[in-house]
Parts: sequence; structure tokens; C-alpha cells
Amino acid sequence: MGRALARLALAATLGALGAAWSLLHPAGEVQACGAAGPFDFDAYEAESYVATYARAIELTTAGKAVPFAYTLTTTGESIDLTYQGLLKGPRAARSTKADPSLRIPPSIFKSITWIESSFADGSTVVPYGGVGPVLRSFDCGYGLGQVTTGMSNGTGTASARQALIGTHFLFNLAEGVRILADKWNAAPRYRPIAGNGDPASVEDWYFAIWSYNGFAFSNHPLNPARDPLRGGAASPLYHCYDPSAPSFQDAGGGTPKFGYGDYTYPERVYGCMAFPPRYTPPGATAKTTMWTPQPANMPDFANALVATAFAPENFTVCESAGFSGGCPAMDFPTTFAPDPEKGFAGVKPHQDPTPLPSAAQASALLGDPRLSYSGPTTLALTAFADGTATSGTVTVTNVGTWIAPFRIRASAPWIVVRHPTDPASRTLDGGVAVGAETEVVTQAPNATRPRLAQKGYQSVLQVTLDAATLPPGTNDGTLWIEPLFGGGGAFQMKVIAVNSASAYRYKVVVPNLTSED
Repeated sequence: MGRALARLALAATLGALGAAWSLLHPAGEVQACGAAGPFDFDAYEAESYVATYARAIELTTAGKAVPFAYTLTTTGESIDLTYQGLLKGPRAARSTKADPSLRIPPSIFKSITWIESSFADGSTVVPYGGVGPVLRSFDCGYGLGQVTTGMSNGTGTASARQALIGTHFLFNLAEGVRILADKWNAAPRYRPIAGNGDPASVEDWYFAIWSYNGFAFSNHPLNPARDPLRGGAASPLYHCYDPSAPSFQDAGGGTPKFGYGDYTYPERVYGCMAFPPRYTPPGATAKTTMWTPQPANMPDFANALVATAFAPENFTVCESAGFSGGCPAMDFPTTFAPDPEKGFAGVKPHQDPTPLPSAAQASALLGDPRLSYSGPTTLALTAFADGTATSGTVTVTNVGTWIAPFRIRASAPWIVVRHPTDPASRTLDGGVAVGAETEVVTQAPNATRPRLAQKGYQSVLQVTLDAATLPPGTNDGTLWIEPLFGGGGAFQMKVIAVNSASAYRYKVVVPNLTSED
């Protein structure tokens, strides 16, 4: 679909997600966001978003996107988003050390990314090819992978790792992949194993996919709260709104009888793998699938071995034990030998044929960013009794290439940073500057207006005061703007803040006293 239409479709999708949130994030699985609420980041949304994000997913699932850990020279914080690798094998012969050469089937994470964010890193107000607020959920889920783990705001200041995940799509996907790998590696200690535990078999990822959304009974395929007739088969598979999918039961007018919220998380992921969403590539007139369809066999509950493994009591007993021991009673086979006498051809798991990406593709998505700053290193500001305050400006420029992510932090909560056009409720914790070699869209095209773009993107930041939290008198604070990846060094500003509203708060008035006295 076109970019404007894609944004409208995304908004509708997110509305459906909100309506089904209790199913997506079951009780006990949602991470508390923190007393200070979600961080506020800017991010760049790729214009050729399908091709760019698909390539990024292929790199991250192969462990080639972020091949190194590093330490920020400004603060000494370590950032490690490298791929940890995978365990392999069935319960009785599971490897004990994760192997980084074993990749996650990229079609799985492409589908997860679609389910989580509809392939969007920015919020619905950001045009494809533009810069603006990152896609963010109320429970501190950020970006393409809707990463929540480790993103809670307990201090009011984002760590370098949190800011990088929230501002740069490649690092966001790298963290999402790390989380999925952790879910896979939780077996056999805390999770059951599907099939032979072979990472190359997409069916063997069933429990890891389930766990990415929360290993809760709401996602159990035999949960009695879900309609057993969803999908019209004994083993339901989400149609991903493809009318050609066998599970698409038209309720009239092209509306499916069972929608997104009727299916479990694994059913959605495997369904969108097999029936990918469609879009219109730039310059094309016909729609195509966002990735090559990847078939997968769903658990066949007509098979006694599978049905026994998925007996609801096996889950509830294991859950009551805190999943300690990895729920061995839930292990189920994904390979079945043929039975010529019964005319059974046998069942084998599928493998993802996506070619391995090259290291050069990773270099292109990392670029060579270098920050430069323009603004005063000392800024005197005044807050007034009506709640307003004076302000100053700092401009952050990427004199290198591609995306330069940065963090904003302050020594005091009364130092506020936002863009001059932002609402007063916004306080930025991080953002990006884009190199001049990249066209950044400032106006998305539609039927009545053209596409407008500029070379690169400078982040213009307004530094001001929060009069409500500013203490009386004159106060000193410090503002830092720091690169999260790339070069250029940090910017430091001394902020001198005068609370003029407090000047009269402590004034002593003596009656019947004149200036001559």
C-alpha cells in the first residue's frame, strides 16, 4: 500500500491491538513501566521500510547486525546488544552452550515484527522517511519489536542502552532478537521443547514464540475462553487478513468471522508467516507480499501425542511450580514418520530458505555517524509565576552518514528539552540526527499533496525550565547530549535557572515605612 494508506492502516491496526490488549499482555506478564512513565525518544522511520527492516531482521537474526559490544567514552556505560546464540537439541540431549552460528529463522521475526508494530518504528504521525516520536506503548514497549524488557523508567533518566533501543531501529531489532533467543534458550530449564529443539525448524520455535508475548494460559491453544472453531480447523492458524487463507471465514463484505484478537500469539505469528501482509512497493502499481510466504505445521490436536502434551492441566501444573523444570509433559513432536498402510505421508518441519546476509549489509545499516553541536555552553533562564519560562536552543547535526542516535540527560528534573514545535507536555530523552546523504521526508505524499523532503535532519532542541519543579531562588544544573553510536563527542551545557516567582515569596513587608525612612 502507499505510505499514507499504510499509516492509516497502521492506525487501525493499533486500535485493534488496544482492544485486544488484555489478550496480548496477560496479567502477571506486563512489566511495570516505572513511576516516571515511558521515556520519550525520537526515531527515524525508513522510507523503503519493508526492504530496509526486512534486511535488518535478516542481519539481526543471523547475529551480524551488531557484531561488537562497546563502552561510551562519555560515561563509561557498556552497551552490549550482540547476538548470544542458541542452544540446540531435545531435552535429553540439549547443548549446554549457546552457539552464535545458529540463527533464528528470519521469517519468524519478520512476522513477530508485523504483529508487534506493523513494521513501523515511528508513531503514526511520522511519515515513512521522516523523523519523529518512536512508536511507544503504555507499558514501555518501544519501536519495531515493541521491546519492553529492560525499558522500565525507574530513575527518570534513560540508560545509554535504553536510549539506543528507543532511537535506532537496528539496535531495537537486535534487542528484540536477543529477547526471542533468550526465550528459546529458556528450554529445557523453564520452557518445554517442540520437536527436536532444532533452531532451523520453524515449528520447533512454537514455545519461544509463545513466550515472546508472555508464556501465559491466555495464549494456550486449548484455552476454553477462545472459540474452538476459530480458523475452521482443529489446529487454528491466523489468516493475517488474507482472504485466500483457509482460515478466513467471510462474515460478509470481506470481513472475517474471526479477527486478530480471537487467535493466540503463536497462531498469529505462524499465520502471518504463511500469509504475509501485502503492500505496494515504491514505484510499483501492484501489491506484493512483504516477505516470501513461509509455511508451517501447527500442532495437530487430532494426534494423540500432541493432544496429550497440550492438555491444559499440563500447563497449569507447570505454571504453579513457576515453570521450574521446563514443563516436560508439554514437549511435543513436530516430525512424524510416514505410515504407508494408513496412507499417511508423514510430517516434517519446515526450514526458512532466506539466504544469509553479508557483513557489508550490516555496515550500510550502521553507517558512519558523527555528531556536531551548535549552541551556548552556558544558558541563563528564568521561570515566571504564570508557569512560563525563557529558553535557549541547541542544534544537533550529523556530519557523518546515516543515523546518529543520541541521549539527552540533565542533572535536575527542572531542565526540560523538547523541539520548539513540541507540545509543552513533551520532554525528550533521546533523538537522532540524519546525515545529509539521506533524504528525510518532511511531508508524506497523498492524493492532494506532494512528497516533500530535505537532505539530512538536524535535531533542533529547545532547552527550557519546568517552573513547577524548579526550587526557589537561583539554581545551577547541567545538560548533556551524548552520542550513543558513532563519533563526535558529547555536548555539555551549564544551566543557570532563576525562579522569579519565588522572589516575592520571602519578601518582608513593614507597614507605615516609606523610602525616606
